[in-house]
Amino acid sequence: MHSLFKIIYINTRLLNAFIFTITAFTLSLTTAQATISCAGTLPNRYFERIENTTPFAGKLAEQTDGTQQLHDLSGDVVMDNLSEAYIVMDNYVLAKQYGKYGVINAAGKIIAPFEYDDIQTEPDIATSFIVSIKSSDATPRQGIINRHGDWIFPLTAARIKHAHYDPDNDQDYFKMTSNQGPTGLLDDKGYWTIMPQYEAIHPLNACTGQLLYLQVSLNDKTALIDQHNQVIIPFAAHQHIEAFNNNVSPLLFLRSTLINGSTATGMSEDIQDEIVSAQIIDANGKLILASDAPIRKLLYHQLYTYKQAGKFGIMNDKGSVILTPQFDSYRDDGDKVWVEKNGKMRRLNSFISFN
Repeated sequence: MHSLFKIIYINTRLLNAFIFTITAFTLSLTTAQATISCAGTLPNRYFERIENTTPFAGKLAEQTDGTQQLHDLSGDVVMDNLSEAYIVMDNYVLAKQYGKYGVINAAGKIIAPFEYDDIQTEPDIATSFIVSIKSSDATPRQGIINRHGDWIFPLTAARIKHAHYDPDNDQDYFKMTSNQGPTGLLDDKGYWTIMPQYEAIHPLNACTGQLLYLQVSLNDKTALIDQHNQVIIPFAAHQHIEAFNNNVSPLLFLRSTLINGSTATGMSEDIQDEIVSAQIIDANGKLILASDAPIRKLLYHQLYTYKQAGKFGIMNDKGSVILTPQFDSYRDDGDKVWVEKNGKMRRLNSFISFN
């Protein structure tokens, strides 16, 4: 990934992208600035897309009364009486006009009319805008308008969240939850890639630039599927699934079996007491490694502990065994890791080098 500091110096256009990215990460100044859906990560191809995009053909100018104007490159006013305006997708201006949000392009063409109470966009969203208006029952009605100004999905009581951007196909995906409850996955052409049928959908590798994988829930069971609704890990009760390593091919997932009655959610590191056993499974559904206890990451190292037949072993983030199970216990003091073998505690680095 290109560093953010490098982006600053590429050109003014990239500086705008940098500022917007940081804003989306750290601020909630207006309802129009949505939180990022990628857990703080953006793929290289996101930055490549910015670098290869034609610079914005206009300029936002601050006025003495606090409003903003959009000028073309000749300095002529394209649209005025704007506020809270900023450039998104490097081609559009998201702003307020007379108290309502809208989107225009550099020529002043209206993409989304200035009539919405909220318009959501994010650093990784590239093709569409989630628009919403308040309703009389206080439940916002949301819809999706694409970058050409066409409706992808009309205003509805369904809850809409951006789920994934596929840079290879320049395509966005949205998680849709109907007011009756079921959740599905909609693409930016308006087609259901996953029909609304699940109680919950959790994208596991958004913004990696790869095929999207999701943990889905139904009837108190969970499964791992891909964006085409192909099942990778079948439905099972007391099952927790999360991404383990998105930087290998095929991707790796951590499947944990929870204690009976567990309702734990979140990352496995935060629910260790709820986990009975664990497995590393790749994106093809192949079992890579099994553990009779939670698979735990060592604090300061890209190494993990697992357990088989009462002994602890060491594996890396690719699911490869570094040390076969041979230790009775271990203690992780951060920079120093101790393992017990034959009744003696020894430093882990006496068995393996961390260099």
